[in-house]
Amino acid sequence: MTDHSQLDRTPPADRPGNGRFVVALILGLILGAGLMALWGISGSAPPKQPQTDVAANASNETAQAVKDLQTTEQKIAGQMQSLQQAIASNQAETKQTLAAEQAETKRLSDQVTALSGKLDALQQSFASVQQQASPVPSEPAPASAKRRR
Repeated sequence: MTDHSQLDRTPPADRPGNGRFVVALILGLILGAGLMALWGISGSAPPKQPQTDVAANASNETAQAVKDLQTTEQKIAGQMQSLQQAIASNQAETKQTLAAEQAETKRLSDQVTALSGKLDALQQSFASVQQQASPVPSEPAPASAKRRR
Protein backbone atom coordinates (compact mmCIF):
# COMPACT_ATOMS: atom_id res chain seq x y z
CA MET A 1 0.00 0.00 0.00
CA THR A 2 1.00 3.48 -0.64
CA ASP A 3 1.51 5.95 2.05
CA HIS A 4 -1.20 8.60 1.89
CA SER A 5 -0.15 10.28 5.07
CA GLN A 6 2.01 12.75 3.22
CA LEU A 7 -0.84 13.91 0.99
CA ASP A 8 -3.14 14.43 3.93
CA ARG A 9 -0.62 16.58 5.73
CA THR A 10 -0.66 19.45 3.27
CA PRO A 11 -2.99 22.23 4.33
CA PRO A 12 -6.12 22.67 2.16
CA ALA A 13 -5.30 26.30 1.41
CA ASP A 14 -2.05 25.26 -0.17
CA ARG A 15 -3.72 22.97 -2.68
CA PRO A 16 -3.84 24.48 -6.14
CA GLY A 17 -7.36 25.59 -7.44
CA ASN A 18 -9.02 25.26 -4.06
CA GLY A 19 -9.25 29.09 -3.58
CA ARG A 20 -10.65 29.65 -7.04
CA PHE A 21 -13.39 27.16 -6.38
CA VAL A 22 -14.47 28.96 -3.20
CA VAL A 23 -14.48 32.35 -4.95
CA ALA A 24 -16.51 30.95 -7.84
CA LEU A 25 -18.91 29.35 -5.40
CA ILE A 26 -19.43 32.65 -3.52
CA LEU A 27 -19.91 34.59 -6.78
CA GLY A 28 -22.42 31.99 -7.95
CA LEU A 29 -24.36 32.28 -4.72
CA ILE A 30 -24.41 36.08 -4.95
CA LEU A 31 -25.54 36.03 -8.58
CA GLY A 32 -28.18 33.40 -7.86
CA ALA A 33 -29.56 35.38 -4.91
CA GLY A 34 -29.63 38.55 -7.02
CA LEU A 35 -31.47 36.83 -9.85
CA MET A 36 -33.97 35.29 -7.46
CA ALA A 37 -34.60 38.73 -5.91
CA LEU A 38 -35.15 40.28 -9.35
CA TRP A 39 -37.44 37.47 -10.36
CA GLY A 40 -39.49 37.84 -7.14
CA ILE A 41 -39.85 41.59 -7.61
CA SER A 42 -40.82 41.43 -11.25
CA GLY A 43 -43.19 38.49 -10.71
CA SER A 44 -45.09 40.13 -7.84
CA ALA A 45 -45.64 43.50 -9.52
CA PRO A 46 -48.80 43.76 -11.63
CA PRO A 47 -48.09 43.94 -15.31
CA LYS A 48 -48.34 47.44 -16.63
CA GLN A 49 -50.95 48.04 -19.27
CA PRO A 50 -49.97 50.22 -22.11
CA GLN A 51 -51.55 53.67 -22.14
CA THR A 52 -53.66 52.73 -25.16
CA ASP A 53 -55.26 49.85 -23.21
CA VAL A 54 -56.04 52.15 -20.27
CA ALA A 55 -57.53 54.75 -22.61
CA ALA A 56 -59.54 52.09 -24.44
CA ASN A 57 -60.90 50.69 -21.17
CA ALA A 58 -61.86 54.18 -20.00
CA SER A 59 -63.49 54.85 -23.35
CA ASN A 60 -65.44 51.58 -23.16
CA GLU A 61 -66.58 52.34 -19.61
CA THR A 62 -67.65 55.84 -20.65
CA ALA A 63 -69.54 54.46 -23.65
CA GLN A 64 -71.31 51.92 -21.43
CA ALA A 65 -72.22 54.65 -18.94
CA VAL A 66 -73.63 56.78 -21.78
CA LYS A 67 -75.66 53.82 -23.05
CA ASP A 68 -77.01 53.19 -19.54
CA LEU A 69 -77.96 56.86 -19.20
CA GLN A 70 -79.70 56.81 -22.59
CA THR A 71 -81.65 53.71 -21.60
CA THR A 72 -82.66 55.33 -18.33
CA GLU A 73 -83.64 58.51 -20.17
CA GLN A 74 -85.83 56.52 -22.57
CA LYS A 75 -87.54 54.75 -19.67
CA ILE A 76 -88.18 58.05 -17.92
CA ALA A 77 -89.50 59.60 -21.15
CA GLY A 78 -91.89 56.66 -21.58
CA GLN A 79 -93.07 56.98 -18.00
CA MET A 80 -93.58 60.72 -18.43
CA GLN A 81 -95.59 60.15 -21.60
CA SER A 82 -97.79 57.60 -19.80
CA LEU A 83 -98.25 60.04 -16.94
CA GLN A 84 -99.21 62.84 -19.34
CA GLN A 85 -101.77 60.58 -21.00
CA ALA A 86 -103.23 59.62 -17.63
CA ILE A 87 -103.43 63.27 -16.60
CA ALA A 88 -105.09 64.22 -19.90
CA SER A 89 -107.61 61.39 -19.49
CA ASN A 90 -108.37 62.42 -15.90
CA GLN A 91 -108.71 66.04 -16.99
CA ALA A 92 -111.21 65.08 -19.72
CA GLU A 93 -113.22 63.02 -17.24
CA THR A 94 -113.19 65.89 -14.76
CA LYS A 95 -114.38 68.32 -17.44
CA GLN A 96 -117.23 65.96 -18.38
CA THR A 97 -118.23 65.54 -14.75
CA LEU A 98 -118.10 69.29 -14.17
CA ALA A 99 -120.20 69.96 -17.28
CA ALA A 100 -122.78 67.38 -16.15
CA GLU A 101 -122.89 68.89 -12.66
CA GLN A 102 -123.28 72.40 -14.09
CA ALA A 103 -126.13 71.21 -16.32
CA GLU A 104 -127.80 69.54 -13.33
CA THR A 105 -127.33 72.69 -11.25
CA LYS A 106 -128.87 74.82 -14.03
CA ARG A 107 -131.81 72.42 -14.34
CA LEU A 108 -132.41 72.49 -10.61
CA SER A 109 -132.07 76.29 -10.56
CA ASP A 110 -134.64 76.57 -13.36
CA GLN A 111 -136.99 74.27 -11.43
CA VAL A 112 -136.56 76.36 -8.27
CA THR A 113 -137.26 79.53 -10.30
CA ALA A 114 -140.40 77.93 -11.82
CA LEU A 115 -141.60 76.73 -8.43
CA SER A 116 -140.90 80.14 -6.94
CA GLY A 117 -142.97 81.73 -9.71
CA LYS A 118 -145.82 79.28 -9.09
CA LEU A 119 -145.61 79.91 -5.34
CA ASP A 120 -145.79 83.68 -5.92
CA ALA A 121 -148.80 83.15 -8.20
CA LEU A 122 -150.52 81.00 -5.57
CA GLN A 123 -149.80 83.57 -2.85
CA GLN A 124 -151.25 86.35 -5.02
CA SER A 125 -154.25 84.21 -5.84
CA PHE A 126 -154.76 83.39 -2.17
CA ALA A 127 -154.38 87.06 -1.21
CA SER A 128 -156.93 88.15 -3.82
CA VAL A 129 -159.38 85.45 -2.67
CA GLN A 130 -159.00 86.64 0.94
CA GLN A 131 -159.60 90.25 -0.09
CA GLN A 132 -162.74 89.29 -1.97
CA ALA A 133 -164.03 87.14 0.88
CA SER A 134 -163.48 89.72 3.66
CA PRO A 135 -166.26 92.24 2.89
CA VAL A 136 -168.98 89.62 2.55
CA PRO A 137 -170.05 87.85 5.76
CA SER A 138 -169.41 84.22 5.48
CA GLU A 139 -171.61 81.38 6.53
CA PRO A 140 -171.52 80.20 10.09
CA ALA A 141 -168.42 78.29 11.09
CA PRO A 142 -170.17 75.02 12.00
CA ALA A 143 -171.30 74.55 8.40
CA SER A 144 -167.78 74.81 7.12
CA ALA A 145 -166.65 72.34 9.76
CA LYS A 146 -169.21 69.82 8.50
CA ARG A 147 -167.83 70.06 4.98
CA ARG A 148 -164.33 69.23 6.09
CA ARG A 149 -165.35 65.96 7.65
